[in-house]
Amino acid sequence: MPRYEFKEGKSSKFWEIELDEESFTTRWGRIGTAGQESTKDFDTRADAKKEYQKLIAEKVKKGYVLVSGEGGDAPAVVKSNPGLEAQIEAAPDDLHTYEVYADWLQSSGDARGELIAVQIGLSKSPASELTARQQELLGLNDGELFHGSLQSLLGSSISLTWRYGFFDVVRISLGYDEAEEADLDELVTTAMTHPSGRFLRALTIGMFDYEGENHYKRLVATLLKCGPKPTLRALYLGDFEFPEETEISWAEVGDIGKLWALYPNLEQLTLQGGNIGLGKVVAPKLRSLTLRTGGLPRRALQSLAAASFPSLERLEIWTGSDSYGGDSQFKDLAPLLSGGSLPKLTHLGIANCAYVGEVVRALMRSNVLGQIQSLDLSKGALTDDDATTLLENKALFGRLSSLDLSENLLSGEMAGRLTSLCEHVNASDQRPDDPEYRYVAVGE
Repeated sequence: MPRYEFKEGKSSKFWEIELDEESFTTRWGRIGTAGQESTKDFDTRADAKKEYQKLIAEKVKKGYVLVSGEGGDAPAVVKSNPGLEAQIEAAPDDLHTYEVYADWLQSSGDARGELIAVQIGLSKSPASELTARQQELLGLNDGELFHGSLQSLLGSSISLTWRYGFFDVVRISLGYDEAEEADLDELVTTAMTHPSGRFLRALTIGMFDYEGENHYKRLVATLLKCGPKPTLRALYLGDFEFPEETEISWAEVGDIGKLWALYPNLEQLTLQGGNIGLGKVVAPKLRSLTLRTGGLPRRALQSLAAASFPSLERLEIWTGSDSYGGDSQFKDLAPLLSGGSLPKLTHLGIANCAYVGEVVRALMRSNVLGQIQSLDLSKGALTDDDATTLLENKALFGRLSSLDLSENLLSGEMAGRLTSLCEHVNASDQRPDDPEYRYVAVGE
């Protein structure tokens, strides 16, 4: 147990602290006495460790000195220059600001300054001596100085890339064995709030539970606790292979509506799983939105229909099956197809859709068809009758550079006729059409 002591004038005090999963115990008093003891419990280990580190930092700042025990869990003193950090947040590609920041950190005795300088050097001209020095720096304090709690799972369940001294892209997907022991909330919190994550640009979360509880709602709560991240450009919740790792409907995304305000510069959002909720969408810089699911709730489509997307270039929506929560109807999707809220759209995907025939007929009258370059209508319940509409309107659909009609309900003859509809047509892997029971390709 770390023991800290403070001696000044007539004052002679000790303070001890021990972290134990979701709690920690402190003891304090005059040196030479038993002192007092208190235990504090938290909801998660990440919360406990955050407060634990905060208290240690406060004691050190007051003049307490570590005299025994391991003090390695105490956070390193982190230098901060709000002015330079704000400049980097506003212009993350401005290399000069990073160089100035590196100089300032090095003059302040912060090892991150050298790491920034080394990685800037590597970005300009890879050199063996710089690569070796980078590895030495990243290995400080057994790798924990710059990686925090991510260190123990690097290379197995966690992959990350660096950019000028900071995490750039982090992917967390726990293997079967790690899922039993690892604290996912702590890992996500580290990626978002550790000093190395100050300018994080992309976060991906894959698997973390193999017992049927791979639900992302808990992670949304964790992300909310982490607070705003104006540098975040890409978020992916549900990066897993289905059905190999889990069925798509067994992983629930939940409502991410409160996250929009935290990530005002978000450009890419991918959500994969069931029970997707979007809340009130405010995403002025979003360029790509992908919703893959076995059943998209009507409320999610209504959220999209009520929003505007001035920057959106790619939109992919899987509406899914009503047996797995896909309770929408064409009327819920129709406002999006008018095109008024999608001025920059170049790719549209309405996939895994039971009412794809209505989508085809609506697109004929929509301004969207005239502006997009590629269209994905795969995995749905498109029949030969629906496809006839496509052929009869070749003047409209023939402008596309790419059309994906795979995994629908087309006959072999119709699939063959469609291959000349536009420049690139994918009509492969058709499923048998049973008029009594037509269904989408992905449900459970």
